[in-house]
Amino acid sequence: MTLLMRDQEKKKMPLTPIFAEEADFLLADEEFLQNCREEEEQIRTRRFAGITCEGEDFSYMRFSGVKFQNCRFWNCSFAHGEFADVLFESCDLSGCDFDEGYMERIIFHSCKGVGAKFTGMVLKHLYLEECNFEDANFDSSRLEHMRILRTRMDNGNLTACRCKQIFWSEASLKNASFFKTSLRGMDLSDSEIGGLTVSDDNRELSGVIVDLFQAAELAKKMGIIIKKG
Repeated sequence: MTLLMRDQEKKKMPLTPIFAEEADFLLADEEFLQNCREEEEQIRTRRFAGITCEGEDFSYMRFSGVKFQNCRFWNCSFAHGEFADVLFESCDLSGCDFDEGYMERIIFHSCKGVGAKFTGMVLKHLYLEECNFEDANFDSSRLEHMRILRTRMDNGNLTACRCKQIFWSEASLKNASFFKTSLRGMDLSDSEIGGLTVSDDNRELSGVIVDLFQAAELAKKMGIIIKKG
């Protein structure tokens, strides 16, 4: 690959979070999180490690330059929240509600978000790496500059989404719904896409990039019969 091609590829990559120096991070706990919620204070340059919350309401909270590591938030609400320059590492966010929120320059690494809700959101410059987001709901969200690597989104809902610069690599999208979401320009050739839900006229599939095997499966969905030579 030439230097020009590398530069062009780099420009397509989502931006990564901007963090303070490691020495500037202060360790915070669940009590600090609860206090900031009550005082409606923005949380900056904090590290949350190993905390567990269940069914808590953290809606409308704002996080900037924050790291969550080995945390468990079960069925918690972060609805209408704002996240900028945030790392979620080895966290369990299953059943959490992030609806109508905003996220920019975010990394989810080795996280579990089964059944999490990200509907009506603005999601910009996100990395999802080696995560399990089965049954997650991204309906009616604006998705820009996202890279999804080795992540499971089986049975997920991504209907009526506006997408720009979405890159998939070894993802699993079995039985996911892309109804009214265009896949044009997306390369799904090394991802699992069996059982996708789209419109009756399959217009969402126009311009999608797939391999020969996937093309044959999609042809069946369109009623095309491929004659063997």
